[in-house]
Amino acid sequence: MAQWLKARMQQRLAYDRTLFYHGSAGLLMAGTLAMVLVALGMPTGFGTLVDIGGFVSLNTVALYAAAQLCSVLLTLVFVPVPRLFAGFFLYVGFEAYFILYYSEFGMLMAALFAAAYAICGAVAGMLLGQIVKLPGRGLAIAGIILAGALFVNVAANQLRGASDDAAPAADMDSNYSSADGASDMSLGDGVPFASIEADNPALPGDYSYKAFTYGSGSDKQRSEYGEQTELLATSVDASAYIKKWAWLKKQFWGFDQRELPLNARVWMPEGDGAFPLVLMVHGNHLMEEFSDAGYAYLGELLASRGFIAISVDENFLNYSVWSSIPEQDMKMRAWIMLKHIQQIQSFSTLTDNPFYSKVDFSKVSLIGHSRGGQAVAMAVDYKRWFAEDEGLSSIAQVNFASVVALAPTDKQVDNASARIKDVSYLTLQGARDGDVNSFYGDRQYIRTSFTLGSPYFKASLYMSEANHSRFNSDWGMMDERVPGGLFLNQQNMMTQAEQQQAAKVYVSAFLESTLHGNDAYKPLFENNKTAPDWLPSSSNYVSRYEDASFLAAARYEEDVNKLTLPSGGKLSAEGFKVWEESEAKDRDNRNKGSRGAVLEWDAAASYTLELAGTYSEAIVSKGLNTFSFSMENMGVENRDDDAAAAPQIELELVPSQGQAVRLPLSSFNDIPLPFETQFTIAPWLEKRIKKGKYKESIESVFQTYSLPLARFAEAGGWPSGAKITQITFYFSGAAGRVMLDDIGFYQ
Repeated sequence: MAQWLKARMQQRLAYDRTLFYHGSAGLLMAGTLAMVLVALGMPTGFGTLVDIGGFVSLNTVALYAAAQLCSVLLTLVFVPVPRLFAGFFLYVGFEAYFILYYSEFGMLMAALFAAAYAICGAVAGMLLGQIVKLPGRGLAIAGIILAGALFVNVAANQLRGASDDAAPAADMDSNYSSADGASDMSLGDGVPFASIEADNPALPGDYSYKAFTYGSGSDKQRSEYGEQTELLATSVDASAYIKKWAWLKKQFWGFDQRELPLNARVWMPEGDGAFPLVLMVHGNHLMEEFSDAGYAYLGELLASRGFIAISVDENFLNYSVWSSIPEQDMKMRAWIMLKHIQQIQSFSTLTDNPFYSKVDFSKVSLIGHSRGGQAVAMAVDYKRWFAEDEGLSSIAQVNFASVVALAPTDKQVDNASARIKDVSYLTLQGARDGDVNSFYGDRQYIRTSFTLGSPYFKASLYMSEANHSRFNSDWGMMDERVPGGLFLNQQNMMTQAEQQQAAKVYVSAFLESTLHGNDAYKPLFENNKTAPDWLPSSSNYVSRYEDASFLAAARYEEDVNKLTLPSGGKLSAEGFKVWEESEAKDRDNRNKGSRGAVLEWDAAASYTLELAGTYSEAIVSKGLNTFSFSMENMGVENRDDDAAAAPQIELELVPSQGQAVRLPLSSFNDIPLPFETQFTIAPWLEKRIKKGKYKESIESVFQTYSLPLARFAEAGGWPSGAKITQITFYFSGAAGRVMLDDIGFYQ
């Protein structure tokens, strides 16, 4: 037997000619590259170079051992193939398969991509082996090295953010820098609408500011919260909510749930206070890749405009490949925000503290991104989850004026969702968000309500070319960690600078309105076309708006009778293929929490609201001067040329005195087509990876249209105080399908 084994082993490499040795070298490089990507997607906290070195070293040993073992087994069973090469090929193929499978590619797609990857690695090695044999191989080798360096540079830019993201694009310079800031604007037919008598809110303000941190003073990972922190904050005990804390998580951070730190970055205006307080919080990124510094672009801007801006550290509540995510993380994100407010309350009572006499707790706003966007809504509605937490009693002294949610999640926590009452709300979302790929902020928008006549409002902005991660400067360019993120489509997407420019415009204007009482920015939320030069031209925008003066004529929630209005009026329709009231749905076909009127037509059609007398009188008595409604263009294709077309819509208002007036809706705002998103690098991948997460390319979202009654009155010669008795929507042109909701009047 020993002699037989020896004879067989002498034949082990009989078929591994030079060409296959080169192929094995190529597979070794392919396996090494795969491990580099895994190391980038599974950080340990020891640093990128350590991670890459460790992963690559272990993989090289495993690859060589597996290849040798495979060659032995193939030799023993007399398989006449290049056996060492086969071992390299099988190892790299299975390695790639498991990486892709756990990146949610599914068995079939993972197997196909893995096989293709191994074949490419082998062929590349064989070709390189032949190239280096050619005369003048020194030049060829230099070319290969140069090409490799260029590839690494391009890959690094793809992973970490391209160089053009370092500064705003040239086309984002504002045309509103004149002394009065005003500009005349109009739509295609030359009809002007309200301009904004204010400067670009994304421009720095007049305040100088100082930046500092407060924290535990003993942070193992970051010196700014350790020995270099300027203010010491007390830790908080979350053991009433978190029962288990992973051992590896404690080793990484140096603490467990019984002593969670209160760490934060502060940008504070200089000068006499008190200043409104704005707290910002990140979402669930990898725990080892810290997120709280990624909102400095907002912190610096807001501080220069007279707000105390604070970015809260909740990285210890984030997911880790090695130690998972703490239980109750969503609830804890809101709880930690409240604990930071209490810490600032304590700071503000100390005469030798930077917060002393600086904070206006009657004007507090919370900003959150991703899970943080849900957490800030929960923090405002904190009694729903923390009514029995006596340690939060001082929060009752705080007045929450507004909430901002950037691409928020909207998961139920303890079978409940936040319901905001008499607090202004703003949400921003990208149509190319590969993480939170449905517009969940729209759900919270719907659940936000006001007391009639109060000063609050709610708004949303949906951006065709924005993604999830670029709201945070430290989250890179992709919405999935590598290697899965490499398959996401980056073409024509807003750069990080452009996406953050849009965020600065809307967040700053919103806080100016809700905390500084600057109503000059209100038209921006009513109609994003009022400030086209403030927003990057690389994206299209859909916006929604409602304030506490809004008096609804139709919301469609009151009953299932499509012929009646809640105030006693009537509804009628002519010429529609479909006329029904149904639930508004998101990209995943789940209910958003509101109903609307769905209208589909092939030819001319009309939809009429006959208003009750009491409602018509209320419009006049309350001084309501703007007709408003929200509409989803659901995107029925033109059946003649198979191309999508915007519907042609006219609005007719009939007064009790004077002439009925019909005006085209396009003279007030655009009627956008639904934004169609290709999430992945190839369309055929959309339904085949991530368990079908990207299967729907379109999500219909509501656009609010605000139509000043003065435009109609001027055209029809209406006397002052004329009552509106009837409203008719006329649809024509290409076949279409829309959903109407929130029809009414406001001031």
